[in-house]
Amino acid sequence: MKKQLFSLALILGLAGSFAGSSFAADFGKDHDKDRRALRQDRDRDGRQDKGRKQDRKDDAQRRQQRLDRMAKELDLSKKQQEKVAKIFQDQQQQMQALRGRSQGADRGARMADAKRIRETGDKQLKDVLSKKQYAQFEAKRQERLKQMQQRHGQHDQRRDFGRRS
Repeated sequence: MKKQLFSLALILGLAGSFAGSSFAADFGKDHDKDRRALRQDRDRDGRQDKGRKQDRKDDAQRRQQRLDRMAKELDLSKKQQEKVAKIFQDQQQQMQALRGRSQGADRGARMADAKRIRETGDKQLKDVLSKKQYAQFEAKRQERLKQMQQRHGQHDQRRDFGRRS
């Protein structure tokens, strides 16, 4: 009888220790997964914030480069430069707002809104620039558009991966 009780106690003790260690191992895995997920979320959020700050800086730099190029090409006065800078800033803010509120919205509607914003900016530029300056501005725009189309055409030719039609 003593042997049976001892065997039963030994079996229950071993079973309990295995169950406890496997439960602890499973609990540790889940806990590690949770900690890893939290760390990844925190790291990702930190990178996103850093990226947004960098984007804002890049936007301001691009806007300034665009203004500098335009001032040089069109010989803008200081007063014109200030007005054009304001137009560019307003236009950029409207585009950012459009991107922010149109997540998942219809692409056609977004494109139409963006076109409307660009047209409004063009009208404002036309008011600020002289007729000669605006004509030069339009000529440069058409030239850049043509260059972009040519580059796009070159990319299309590369996409055939050497196949002959």
